[in-house]
Amino acid sequence: MIEAVSPAGETARALADNFRKDLLEAGIGDGYHGFQISVAGWEGDLSAISVRRVDTGEVLGRTPLPVLRPTAQDGAASSRWIGYVDYVDENAVVGWAIDRELPNLPVAIEVCTETGLRTTGLADIYREDVERLGHGNGRHGFHIELPRLGQRSRITVNFASSGASLTEHPIDVNPEAALLTGRVPSALRRAMERAAFEIDARSKDLNGSRPGA
Repeated sequence: MIEAVSPAGETARALADNFRKDLLEAGIGDGYHGFQISVAGWEGDLSAISVRRVDTGEVLGRTPLPVLRPTAQDGAASSRWIGYVDYVDENAVVGWAIDRELPNLPVAIEVCTETGLRTTGLADIYREDVERLGHGNGRHGFHIELPRLGQRSRITVNFASSGASLTEHPIDVNPEAALLTGRVPSALRRAMERAAFEIDARSKDLNGSRPGA
């Protein structure tokens, strides 16, 4: 069970039992570990939301989680192109996107860096949660790997054909910023801490074995 909490203390819960093809392909169980929590009706501050496990209280991702809002719905042009960015790190962008006029066809998504480099991918991964929302056949998810560009601070995620953006603002994907904000998954963070501990211990052993130490 997963719980979302707003800065005003509003809460909503959902089971992490949605199928995610990207999780299955990554070897994470049977892929039924996705979740979608509705915050419709919340009246408090939605500038930042925390997401955590109900049983342990462990916070998922960085805290607080920035609200990456869907594309604007104002006007006929903007309402045609809708989507959402679920997750971004220094390796990939994950989300869904759809052209409402062609609801059963995949759309191309373009990720642009501040330096002008671009990478594209198709939004054609099946997402049960998207189909439940009534968006075509549900094959509108995307998982776009980012090129290894070293230091980069922000990216934009757009529909390749129209240029419409999936988020209100550019997204910070600087690896150092991810570490500082806690965006690194807890399991990886623990592994990094163990590795740092082992390196420190070995360094002390080497220093102690040197003559005159």
